[in-house]
Amino acid sequence: MVVAMASALMVIISKYGFMDVITLSSVHVEVSHIAAGVVQAIGFIGAGVIFVKGDNIIGLTTAAGLWATVGVGLAVGSGLYFLGISSTLLILLIELLVHRKGNMSHYTEAGHIEVNLTKNNMSLEEAEKRIEDYEVVIRNSSLIHNKEGESIFSASISCSSSLSIYDTVNELINSSFVETIQIYAID
Repeated sequence: MVVAMASALMVIISKYGFMDVITLSSVHVEVSHIAAGVVQAIGFIGAGVIFVKGDNIIGLTTAAGLWATVGVGLAVGSGLYFLGISSTLLILLIELLVHRKGNMSHYTEAGHIEVNLTKNNMSLEEAEKRIEDYEVVIRNSSLIHNKEGESIFSASISCSSSLSIYDTVNELINSSFVETIQIYAID
């Protein structure tokens, strides 16, 4: 909401903020540069919310959402209300469809964890099954056996509404198959 308001403000300023200068016959002002600057700036900010850890990419949807929000704000600020409103509805529909994996309505908090397993010969399927017993939905999982003999399970997870990601991690750390856990990002 704040991003849309700020981008709408920027486009309104670019349209009307320089009226006193534009009326001078000897001055030519290219007002679309402000809108282009807003798009570039939010692209820079969006790049800052994207994290890559191994094969997992976290924050890409957040960055895309920021960029889309700027587009909505620029449309509304330009007076293209129908475009802004219809784009908002389309963005919300896409977000709902993309983020629906099964019925995730009872899953609230999401994050990325890395679990060092005590059982070195555990398969990926077995690790997923054991962790899913703690009321989480697993996405983008991997299991790596490193040179030190450790088995490291890495996954993006969504926790049930009854437990936060910290509660889930506390329960997992007390289980017999987990040695250590690291949390990398929480959505």
